[in-house]
Amino acid sequence: MRYTAEILPYHDFPLDVALRELAGLGFREVNLWSSAAPLAHHVNPGDDVGAIRKALDTYGIKPCGLTTYGKNQHEIAERIDLAAELGIDTIVFDCEANFPDFVGSFLPPLVESAAAKGIRIAVENHLTVPFSADFESGVGEEQRWEEGVDSFAQIKRLVTELDHPNLGVCVAPSHLWVMEETISEVLTFLAERKKLFYYYIWDIDRDYQRGVDGLNFGPGERQLPRPDGTLDHGVPLATLRRLGYQGPASLKCHGTGGWPLEKVTSQLTASDRYVRECLRRAGAGE
Repeated sequence: MRYTAEILPYHDFPLDVALRELAGLGFREVNLWSSAAPLAHHVNPGDDVGAIRKALDTYGIKPCGLTTYGKNQHEIAERIDLAAELGIDTIVFDCEANFPDFVGSFLPPLVESAAAKGIRIAVENHLTVPFSADFESGVGEEQRWEEGVDSFAQIKRLVTELDHPNLGVCVAPSHLWVMEETISEVLTFLAERKKLFYYYIWDIDRDYQRGVDGLNFGPGERQLPRPDGTLDHGVPLATLRRLGYQGPASLKCHGTGGWPLEKVTSQLTASDRYVRECLRRAGAGE
């Protein structure tokens, strides 16, 4: 697998600053974001692609994906074009409508457009809680829609009902934990079908309350993988190794709004140290 990082924790800082900090941590591949605020939106349609490429080259970083949330079908189509311009081969977003509408009319034209440009779409398994600007406060739990791509059963439906070589899944372990699913089981199912396109290395606050907290996964330091976290990340990372997964496994958290730059980097540094140890043990077969 390729150990990568999300630019997301640096959403309060300019692109070049975020890339500089991540390069300083040793990352050579970074997932760029083009999402609705307060999520990261460092790159967007209409931006100077040459300037973005220059910033990436300055820090020796390759973009391993483009994530977009809180966007409609047309806006996602624009970001598929942007990904193509930047040489990005994977775009990530979640289920943006009730499941029947999502697989029936929302997703198919996007998949075809992406495939024509050599781009894959990785749908994140995501709680069916509507995105809002204050999602980190836990609002919206009572507004869940009936069907999305949140459970293992719904993941199976997605890749079965819309079976296309350019459509797969971005596995978000925190969301699977909320749904009380077994992460390694989901990884195995998808890898066997060549549908495992992307993996977030991501944790969740131990104090999270199912059915209450919605998308509030806790402060950023409790979302970052760590030895005393909710998940033992050595287990899914070892599973990915065993499965021969070669895609991005990307360090992620949100919950960093208002943090000074030094805190973002120091928290990521501590988490990165733990993840690299998990990867070392997984590679050694421990």
